[in-house]
Amino acid sequence: MHAPAVAFRRATQSDLPAVQAIVGAALAEYGLRLLLESSDVDLTDVERNYDARGGCLELIEGPAGERLGVLGWRPAGETAELKKLYLTPAARGRGIGRLALDRTVARARAAGCSAVVLETAAVLSEANRLYTRYGFRPVRGRDAGSFARLSEECDLAYRLDLAIPM
Repeated sequence: MHAPAVAFRRATQSDLPAVQAIVGAALAEYGLRLLLESSDVDLTDVERNYDARGGCLELIEGPAGERLGVLGWRPAGETAELKKLYLTPAARGRGIGRLALDRTVARARAAGCSAVVLETAAVLSEANRLYTRYGFRPVRGRDAGSFARLSEECDLAYRLDLAIPM
């Protein structure tokens, strides 16, 4: 499969309504909701929650500027935390999720991180399949890296050790 024609554009504060809409719509498809007061508080201030922490929140856009998804990651100690990876229905199954993971792993390596960790919900079956096919493994407790406990709607955590070739 050839790489899809997409662009990753750094999100600004003014992009947050669009970012929230993409994430909220994707969650609603699975009976989940956007929780800006807890699990999704990172989507309330891009500068404080991403830029100032050495991370990046990006909009994924198609060739005509159409919004296809959201990618957000940030360093968390020796690990990088994949905070957000949501795609619109039109973007799914086109290799864009894998491209976003490649981008996250490359940035995590460049930041000197030894692993990428993430929290997700079991109901997000397509995303979980993507993570496991990519090489992420389910973890609990200390293996989860920066996670003391899973957040409100997240019941799974994954880890990808970057020392392991993919």
